[in-house]
Amino acid sequence: MLTTIAKALTNLIDPWATAHPLRHTMKALLTTARLALPRILALTSLASSAVASTPYRCATDEDCSLNGLCNLVSGGICACDAGWTGPDCGALDLRPAKRRSGYNRTGEGTSSWGARIVRDPSDSQLHHLFAAEFAHGCGLDYWAPYSRIVRAESREGAAGPYVFADEVAGTFAHNPTVVRSPADQAYLLYYIGCATEVGEASSRCAGRKFSCGPGNANNGESGISVKTSSDLRTWTDAGQVFPGSNSSTDWDADVTNPSAFPLYNARDDDDDDDKKTPAILLAYRGCPYDCLGREQINLAVAATGYRGPYHRVQADPVFLADNEDPFVWRDKRGHWHMLTHSLEAEGGFGNGPKVGRHAYARDYAGPWTLSTQQQRSLAFDTTVRWDDGGEVRFYRRERPQLMFSEDGEMTPLLLTTGVQPRGSAMSYTVIVPVGDAGVKAQ
Repeated sequence: MLTTIAKALTNLIDPWATAHPLRHTMKALLTTARLALPRILALTSLASSAVASTPYRCATDEDCSLNGLCNLVSGGICACDAGWTGPDCGALDLRPAKRRSGYNRTGEGTSSWGARIVRDPSDSQLHHLFAAEFAHGCGLDYWAPYSRIVRAESREGAAGPYVFADEVAGTFAHNPTVVRSPADQAYLLYYIGCATEVGEASSRCAGRKFSCGPGNANNGESGISVKTSSDLRTWTDAGQVFPGSNSSTDWDADVTNPSAFPLYNARDDDDDDDKKTPAILLAYRGCPYDCLGREQINLAVAATGYRGPYHRVQADPVFLADNEDPFVWRDKRGHWHMLTHSLEAEGGFGNGPKVGRHAYARDYAGPWTLSTQQQRSLAFDTTVRWDDGGEVRFYRRERPQLMFSEDGEMTPLLLTTGVQPRGSAMSYTVIVPVGDAGVKAQ
């Protein structure tokens, strides 16, 4: 493009210079430049359009975000797996959601924030949803110390609507995620929190300084705990398994936002006992003590099972960009993925639509590629479309988690996120179908 512009300037100026060899005054040159500017801008626009219209081409499966295969025969076109779309297969194929879906008690004055969906192990028509819900009618701004973890149920489909069933953990408990451990034949509920009294229901919502362990003395967010269950109803407390630290130099002294995935990988035709490990991979968000610094993502592994100890996969964050709320999983090919809540300038906490990012790696030990690093597709934004033709652009949309198919394909079916409407202190949980399979599953 610069070469084209230079040639254009030469073609315009040279004839003038030849005709007026002694009049190379500044005024004359500026006049020539002024006359040339419209043509230069036109050339620039054409060049930019040519770049923008150049189709995305892949050379490896990494160029397809490991969510599909790079078809070199067709000229480098990504063939995306079900549930993913975009030229780089980096965007979730989100479809319109049902108006009545999700978990929404704001009409009763109760807010919630994010959720994980799990099908009942003995009743295929029943789905459970585990969410953070705020006591005493407090809004999202008072998640600490008013958050508790609740279980809701739906017999109308995996997308709901969900109805409150019971309390799993009282205040303070937040950021729940549930995963089944084949090695333990049990469900594992990872969360943050510790028992904290919040007073009577008539008491005023107010912030409070408290701690659940090392890493944060202000709001109890540091330290990851586990509960276990065989039926999703009765839970046994395993305690805090991954504490933070009081170090003033650790970038991740404060540990929070857990997401776990079992490393167990046995197949019907696989007798390799090494793959039947109880080991758990844990993704988390770290930040300096009291979270007075950057918020970044890392991974830890508990080789002997969910009780720990957990050892960090690496000393530094898995990618440099600021993110939180990681959700980690392994796909059908054995590759690793994360969804995150991006804290980039046009995302973050109400700053714009760029809130959902996707990261991927062939091995959980890395290297990891975050979609922002390569200017890739946005995984999801703040807009939710409804099946009646309406749509809402939410002020905040965070804490992404997926429900997958159970056929071994690990097809994403439903995306759950916590949402906060513009101009409201209340929040709730939205469930959106992903792809054709998600539309059927909801």
